[in-house]
Amino acid sequence: MRPSSLRRRLSGLAAAALLVATPALADWSAEATTKVVPQPGQKPPPATQGKVYGRKLMLRMDTQLPGQPANAPGMSILFDFEKRTGTTLMHAQKIASQRSLDELPMKLPMSCTGEGQDYDACFLAQGFKKTGTEKVNGHPSTVYEGTVPGMDGKPMRQKMWRPTGLPEVPYVRAQTFGADGNVMEINLTNIQQGAQPDSLFAVPPDYQKMDASPFEGKTPAQIQELIRQRMSQGAPPPQGGGKKP
Repeated sequence: MRPSSLRRRLSGLAAAALLVATPALADWSAEATTKVVPQPGQKPPPATQGKVYGRKLMLRMDTQLPGQPANAPGMSILFDFEKRTGTTLMHAQKIASQRSLDELPMKLPMSCTGEGQDYDACFLAQGFKKTGTEKVNGHPSTVYEGTVPGMDGKPMRQKMWRPTGLPEVPYVRAQTFGADGNVMEINLTNIQQGAQPDSLFAVPPDYQKMDASPFEGKTPAQIQELIRQRMSQGAPPPQGGGKKP
């Protein structure tokens, strides 16, 4: 897969995750399938598989990198809404890079980080509108549609299916409509409620933490592409005080 294609797919995934990444009310897990629905006549890229883990004020999203075999180490994004941080873990390289959620081009509304606010109130506060009901992935859902800032700050249309019987799960399907006409769709299936290990929401102790300064102003997807390029060239990851690429 070409680097430009990889960047687009990771950017779409990160945007979809961030747009609906609000703190969970209780522990849960789900299988996640991410696919691109292209314009008519275009061949869709392969879908990517992963998992999502939720906990109050925390969210973890695991996924395989596009183009990698299913058994290859992938990447994870950890959201800590109390500390207001997002951490990307590259498992093959054992690297962790952290950014402040408040410094991202797309702001997460503070109304969605309140410990006592439910998702429906959160979506309405973001400007989403209820547009109907539908059963999706086995769950009766309320359909929400709205336009929110994307990773580049430009308006981005999104549609979400909010399960009415699962208060801790933000959506069972989310669609993000790109400016190129393609649609990034995430489906959550096999949703299980129950306690999750603390280790899922923490950076492993043997992972190297990368200085955030070389990646200032870049999206999580762009950060991962920079890491990929450096690793493929055999160069060590940048350390504190390094120049911006």
